[in-house]
Amino acid sequence: MSKESFIRFVKANPGLVDYVRKNNSSWQSLYEIYSLYGEDENVWNRYLNNNNSSVNELVSLIRSVNLESVRKVVDGLQKTISLVQEIGGNHNDNNVKPYERSPVYEDLDD
Repeated sequence: MSKESFIRFVKANPGLVDYVRKNNSSWQSLYEIYSLYGEDENVWNRYLNNNNSSVNELVSLIRSVNLESVRKVVDGLQKTISLVQEIGGNHNDNNVKPYERSPVYEDLDD
């Protein structure tokens, strides 16, 4: 088996990259396995099923999220946004009249 075919095999199976990055193996040892067994052997299941563990880790992380605390945070954010909107007011409100100078102060103009 050539080095180029091993590179194509790795590109087709990105789980191998994760396996090496997590210091579970070296590229040299994976290339030796590739040289001995090729691409179609069941030996690669051990290395390629590592991708599923990443998905399992994500699922367990999602399950561990406390939905009640997330709901409380979202409620707090909604209340804060409502308060800011009330304080800021609506600038396009039809009830707001532009400033008009009172005729009483016309004599003060120089």
